[in-house]
Amino acid sequence: TYPERSNRPQIPQSSMPMGGNSSNVPMGGGGGGGAPTSGANQTIQQIYVPGEKIGAVIGRRGETINEIRRTTSAHVDIQDSGPNAKQRLIVITGGYEQVRSAYYMIKNKVDLARPAAHP
Repeated sequence: TYPERSNRPQIPQSSMPMGGNSSNVPMGGGGGGGAPTSGANQTIQQIYVPGEKIGAVIGRRGETINEIRRTTSAHVDIQDSGPNAKQRLIVITGGYEQVRSAYYMIKNKVDLARPAAHP
């Protein structure tokens, strides 16, 4: 027999990172791209965010990212990177709806963000 197919909508995926950057870095589930990875009621979504817009996701003293975590109950981890990194990896883990909500909240922050001013 075949496994039962889910009728729930998929989280959008793209071959480009958030922010409209045209570099060829995948955005999607584990393993470098594709749909979110699910298992035992656990969903994992990876998102690459331009380095100049990560501040909009984090917020002052972490207020924005903590609000996303509180609101969605998803585990949101922003990976460390070098000081001149062009992109930051965000890994969202949780139930499907938690991950979906966190993804859209982060996407909204990135889409509305202005690039950080450079001294």
